[in-house]
Amino acid sequence: MSMRSRSAKVVALASLAIAAASCTKPLDIEGLEGQLDAQVEREINTTITSVSCPDEDIEVMQGGTFTCTAQEESGATFTLVITQTDDQGNVSWDLVEAAP
Repeated sequence: MSMRSRSAKVVALASLAIAAASCTKPLDIEGLEGQLDAQVEREINTTITSVSCPDEDIEVMQGGTFTCTAQEESGATFTLVITQTDDQGNVSWDLVEAAP
């Protein structure tokens, strides 16, 4: 798949469930990064070498958003916008930008 077609592609709300004990607990960022790695690889048919999300604690909160970055084997990067779909740790993601 060409970089141009990748950058134009927006992945529609691929859902992930990230365990959180309650609304006051932070999201499991390490678990999220692992799940994003697998889902992004599957959705855009490429090899992802790393996914990086914010290091600080992100509180579980319906509607909360943040960004993560996925890096492809070729060195290309993808910006992912993560949206918390509920207050139980479930999220969806959209690929919004690709850079060579």
